[in-house]
Amino acid sequence: MFVTADRFEMALTNNKDVMPMRVSYQMNLKGASVNVSTTCSTSLVAIHIACQNLLTYQCDMVLAGGSHVRVPQKEGYLFQEGMIWSPDGHIRTFDAKSRGIVTGNGAGVVVLKRLEDALADGDTIHAIIRGTASNNDGSTKIGYTAPSIDGQAEATAEAISMAGIDSETITYVEVHGTGTELGDPVEFGSVSKAFRLTSADPENQPKQYCGIGSVKTNIGHLNHAAGIAGLIKTVLALKHKAIPPSLNFETPNPRIDFANSPFYVNTTLREWKTNGIPRRAGVNSFGVGGTNAHVVLEEAPEPQPSGPSRPWQILTLSTKTPTALETASTNLAHHLEQYADLHLADVAYTLQTGRQPMPHRRIVICEDTASAITSLTSLDPKRVFPGYTKEMTVPLSFSSLVRALSMSIWGATST
Repeated sequence: MFVTADRFEMALTNNKDVMPMRVSYQMNLKGASVNVSTTCSTSLVAIHIACQNLLTYQCDMVLAGGSHVRVPQKEGYLFQEGMIWSPDGHIRTFDAKSRGIVTGNGAGVVVLKRLEDALADGDTIHAIIRGTASNNDGSTKIGYTAPSIDGQAEATAEAISMAGIDSETITYVEVHGTGTELGDPVEFGSVSKAFRLTSADPENQPKQYCGIGSVKTNIGHLNHAAGIAGLIKTVLALKHKAIPPSLNFETPNPRIDFANSPFYVNTTLREWKTNGIPRRAGVNSFGVGGTNAHVVLEEAPEPQPSGPSRPWQILTLSTKTPTALETASTNLAHHLEQYADLHLADVAYTLQTGRQPMPHRRIVICEDTASAITSLTSLDPKRVFPGYTKEMTVPLSFSSLVRALSMSIWGATST
């Protein structure tokens, strides 16, 4: 039996170009909703565009990211000398045996806001984006698919300049790291050149002070999602103050001069030490066709403690059905039991502002987590108050409007 599907319906549900608009529709997002496609640099270019939209106040919050899912999942390839595919199923970024890539599947998305707004709203901040840049190599390279030292270096240097910092304050770079014979030396040359261009003292630039690595050695090349994968990895590294290892590196690529560069390949989990300045990192990405992107990250500021909260808190629940209300109450009690260290005032605030009002409601008055759990479990009528509100919509026809106006006029005349 064959089932046919309308082409238009397929396009609306199975086309990458409409995915941003579908998300905007489902989540009621009203800013720019744009699909970006620059091959392997897609998702980092999306981060750059998102930052530009925030800086020009075209929106106040952005979802940006990328996805790549191969179909079928299990699919081999034919290794050919000089092509991009790895001969042994491993990516060996910057290693003497680097011969090519393997692909992976993945998706990632981040929420971006202007720093001043995030601080004012008391948001959890995982990292700060200090600067971004994107460009294209143009035609000054050996071929359309080949990378360019100059193009990548210009994008990286511009991002560092936009960040307003010296390159010597950057102590980790998450490279694109394809692990190809051509790509690795070109990328290494580009970031080295960019660091010289943005150094306060390029003649006396210190050697091997900045770690480099690539998440591709862990999960494969995610194509359109490669940049967001590298960004998320680096944000987590900043958050945990540790640099994760880059895998499959044993012997340095002889075509790369590590000894006279700012970089070393980080091969072990390493504490991310700092010399008094915030931890900073770069994330690099480039794609077939020459579109490059670079993002400069900085560790998040220490969260400021909120002021003293009132001794009693009000927890609010709101659902569409009575059954869902009971389930929500039970789930909240279990969550508070599991995470007993949660600040009750923060829980109350999130419940009050993070969910739209629905007909079936319940409020719980409590002074600490233990009393909240008890009240949610026992539904003590002294502490737990149910509620129900029905949206009142009165249809208004033309005749009823005329009748109402007539009555108003008559009333005004008779008085």
